[in-house]
Amino acid sequence: MSGGSGSTPGGARQEKSPRLTPSSIVYWSRLGFAVIAAAVYNALGLGLQGVALGTLGAVGLGVLFYIVSVYFYRYVLGYGEAELKGPRKIITTGIGTYIIWLLFTIILLNTILFAHS
Repeated sequence: MSGGSGSTPGGARQEKSPRLTPSSIVYWSRLGFAVIAAAVYNALGLGLQGVALGTLGAVGLGVLFYIVSVYFYRYVLGYGEAELKGPRKIITTGIGTYIIWLLFTIILLNTILFAHS
């Protein structure tokens, strides 16, 4: 009996590589950068400084960590236009995920750490 339907000629099966693409690495690690930025924000207690300074601190740390992530991908991992398939993909990939997770984690940690009974 030969292989079932869906097998390639010669009986060899091709398996997908479990390796992540550079775009996937950038996308998912941006989530990690957002969580780290939020943890630093709460560790420094920037949310306790009032709404205006807390917001300024969140935006400032968020932008700082995002810029660090761009340099990390470009110079440490060596990703460029060819690997990410686009001229601005190193900047735009995962930006929405980064913003949402930064806000979510800041609010969550602030609620857990500084909730007043």
